[in-house]
Amino acid sequence: MRKLKNKLKIFAFVALGMNLAIANAQDELYQNRLDNIGSAIQLKFNSSVQSYIDLYLQKGSSTSVLLGKSAYHLQTVEDSLTKYGMPVELKFLVPALSFYDNWSISEDGGSGFWQMNYITARRYGLKVNSFVDERRDFGKATSAAMHYLKDLNKEFNSWPLTIAAFYADEVEVNKAIRKADGKNDYWDIHNYLPIRHQKALPAFVAMTYLHYYNDVHKMKIQDYEPVEASTVYVAKWSTIYQLSKALETDYDQLKNLNPIFKKQVIPHTNTLYPVKIPLDKVKRFDFLGDSVYTYPEYEVTAGIVDPVKEIIPEPRVVEPANRGGSTTRNTTTSSNGGSGTKTVYYTVRQGDFLGRIADMYDVGLSSLRKWNGIRGDRINSGQRLKVYVPASKYSYYKRINTMTGAQKRQVMNKD
Repeated sequence: MRKLKNKLKIFAFVALGMNLAIANAQDELYQNRLDNIGSAIQLKFNSSVQSYIDLYLQKGSSTSVLLGKSAYHLQTVEDSLTKYGMPVELKFLVPALSFYDNWSISEDGGSGFWQMNYITARRYGLKVNSFVDERRDFGKATSAAMHYLKDLNKEFNSWPLTIAAFYADEVEVNKAIRKADGKNDYWDIHNYLPIRHQKALPAFVAMTYLHYYNDVHKMKIQDYEPVEASTVYVAKWSTIYQLSKALETDYDQLKNLNPIFKKQVIPHTNTLYPVKIPLDKVKRFDFLGDSVYTYPEYEVTAGIVDPVKEIIPEPRVVEPANRGGSTTRNTTTSSNGGSGTKTVYYTVRQGDFLGRIADMYDVGLSSLRKWNGIRGDRINSGQRLKVYVPASKYSYYKRINTMTGAQKRQVMNKD
């Protein structure tokens, strides 16, 4: 019996050694493939990168669709990177961070293909308010991202650290460097970053690998055919739903062509808003003229909720059939909230910022500052903010202060 046990132990050690040898050989294979890409960015293979490669391979058809979208979207990014003298592989940061989902919102409130946070977006000239989010305008966001990446690399002189700071921010990366006793190799600080910020670099390396070696893993690239669209200009308050009915086109298609309109409302300002519509609907848009804004309300298919009523709590655009050619909206932007409003209070939590709070309550950022005597964007954890909301929605908005982080993200996602 003792001899049998000894033989089993020897067999186990041999098996373990063989498994380690196989694992090491596989690691070396992946690293060699990454090295052969010849990138100016260090692409290191390890278990974190492996987990993302496995994830993308497991997604199967979703990843095949992503690869097809890359063929359409990434030439624009590559051209911009070349113009600014940065490594072209940085283009794979886009699918790594967002998977080309314009509607996804990160834990830090990042949005758009580049998942840029609110403060950074405003710093680099993007408009973000209750109705419009230019982080979801791929062209404008890419231009802002180029300047941000360039500035970050000047500070860190390391593309891996630049990528980490792009997704987190400079403060978090510098904190992690201090915790790592001043080491400035990314993988030395990886575990010192907040868990939610540890995604960027391993996901980027895995996405780069997959774009170069998808054929090795027999991953098909699904053809992507975007809707052929043209830009028209809308001069009055209207909604994506209203336009879809007037133009006799699919609501979801029109919504996805115009992701910058967060609540699917095209606001009225002193400038015209560009709106993308299917190319074959341009003649109809021109034919309808101003009647687009007063187009009759259609009956909603049984069992389907009118997207306008579902998506726009306040301010609300009255449906065309009820407004006789004019648009009305509830106003909550006066210095004291105005008539028909009630006061709610919000206690600032760690990670909150003014733009996000204004967005949750569907109020203007300037109004929120005015009501609370705030200059700039600085707020402190524990600070109590006053918000004026429509009396009819008081119970809805009052709940926000007691919501968990996940529940608040759901509110943001509905927008």
